[in-house]
Amino acid sequence: MKQTQTNLQKYFAKSNYTDKTFTDSFNSIIEEKIQGYNGTAKQQLKSFFEDLQYGGCQSGIIGEFIYNSDCKDFYINHIDDLEEMREDLEEQLGESIQNRNRLPHYVFMVWLCFEEYCHNLYSNIFES
Repeated sequence: MKQTQTNLQKYFAKSNYTDKTFTDSFNSIIEEKIQGYNGTAKQQLKSFFEDLQYGGCQSGIIGEFIYNSDCKDFYINHIDDLEEMREDLEEQLGESIQNRNRLPHYVFMVWLCFEEYCHNLYSNIFES
């Protein structure tokens, strides 16, 4: 278990978002979720990221972000960094990111940022 945690910390350090206030919370969620997958820490991460990519947060895969009230509390606690992350993404894309499903803004932001955080980790761990 100690070796797995060491490996995870090494993988989490590859994030482009290590300076954000939500990083530790997102890492804890990921660490908990991958326990349901088989293999090494890297294999577990890959399987989890692929499942998340398939259905996103809206699938309910992230229990911490199922309820609007949980998303609202998380958003309030990390509002500046979540909004900054969205702005950075929009700048990279060259267009605004639309809330097409008309979710409450705080749910949209938490889901967007968690999914982007995981996508960023996936890209930096498995595609570089």
